Amino acid sequence: MKIIRDPIHGYIEVEDFILQIVSTEIFQRLRHITQTGLAYLVYPGMRHTRFEHSLGVMHLAKELTRYIKINSEQYTELDFINEEYLKLVGLSGLLHDIGHLPFSHTFENALSLAKEVYGINVEYYGKKTHVIFGNRVIDYYLGNFLDKLSKNYDVVNFVQRVISSTPRTKEESLASLIISSPLDADRGDYLLRDSYFAGVGYGNFDIERIKRSLIYVNGKLAVLKKAIPVVEQFLLARMYMYETIYFHSVVGLYNAVLSHAVAKLMQKKLIPDITPENYLKLNDVLIMSKLDEAGKEFFNSIIYRKGFKRYKKDITGNCYETLEKKRKEINEIMRENNGLILYHDFYDVPYSEDEIFVYDDDEIRPLSNESKIVSSLSIIKKGIIGYHESVEDKIKKIHEILRECSL
Repeated sequence: MKIIRDPIHGYIEVEDFILQIVSTEIFQRLRHITQTGLAYLVYPGMRHTRFEHSLGVMHLAKELTRYIKINSEQYTELDFINEEYLKLVGLSGLLHDIGHLPFSHTFENALSLAKEVYGINVEYYGKKTHVIFGNRVIDYYLGNFLDKLSKNYDVVNFVQRVISSTPRTKEESLASLIISSPLDADRGDYLLRDSYFAGVGYGNFDIERIKRSLIYVNGKLAVLKKAIPVVEQFLLARMYMYETIYFHSVVGLYNAVLSHAVAKLMQKKLIPDITPENYLKLNDVLIMSKLDEAGKEFFNSIIYRKGFKRYKKDITGNCYETLEKKRKEINEIMRENNGLILYHDFYDVPYSEDEIFVYDDDEIRPLSNESKIVSSLSIIKKGIIGYHESVEDKIKKIHEILRECSL
């Protein structure tokens, strides 16, 4: 066993079989996949990667599972939670992001632009893109090794169904909720980690209290009623991180610039096809090394923060809805100007009805029924318009659209 010192969780224990996976080229590649795209152009400390996040999710997933078994003993039997099961849950956490492409979600946005704006034939599955690609990567690089890890489980299928949120057994169902649900190991790690590296306190919450309050009853992950305040703290932390960090207008501007740059590289066939056999080549270093071939405007913007400007007001409310209805027209404007005029939108649902449950007096109820704070959380929607200074005279069409909603 190895021990890794982590700024978020303290010491992370890495068992020998996990160490063999961590040491593979396909996992080491995650050291070169930035966790939050170009957020470091606004928050300089945010250069952390999917590598340490994946280790953190592995650690937290195992911790949550251990506590769930302890906390749930008086309510239900979870006899399948043993050391072997803990290893599989940890392994699922470790590999949940193995399919991420350069600059993480920014590359997924680039795939969307490539398809919808530039008419390039690429695979794009929304926020599930990296999950679908990840399952292919697991098959290609790790399948033979994972199959040898257990006599009681089909490890490859277990991990793939868990990270895809398509469980078929009670064991997979619990693991899937621990890895991907409104109160999971993934969010638990990235909120604390991103907040730490951004140098802000918005993402902090009492993870130790949450660990000790989670239970699994009737196929649902729930919290004890006394833990409602800390779950509110968690959900508010998530909302504040989205509003102030992930959806920061300048962060969005530069991620949009990079997205168009990547789409241009695809258009010029300067990026390898996105297939499992090419994954070892697909990292941030590749994109940065080819930026000048995407266009000097993109290069100077991302390397020197020069050239692109942001429209003085964010697009919200009625104007956001107006631009969404005119998405085809906006896409045409972006295409005509080769990405030097751009529109980028942000959308997030802080909380949806029936997503987190509260257990009290032998009843399971939606958290929104028990918390006025949670029931008041609203959808976050806004857009930004950016343009290169060389085409400032060409944004009249955008102005005309905006006049319709009196921004």
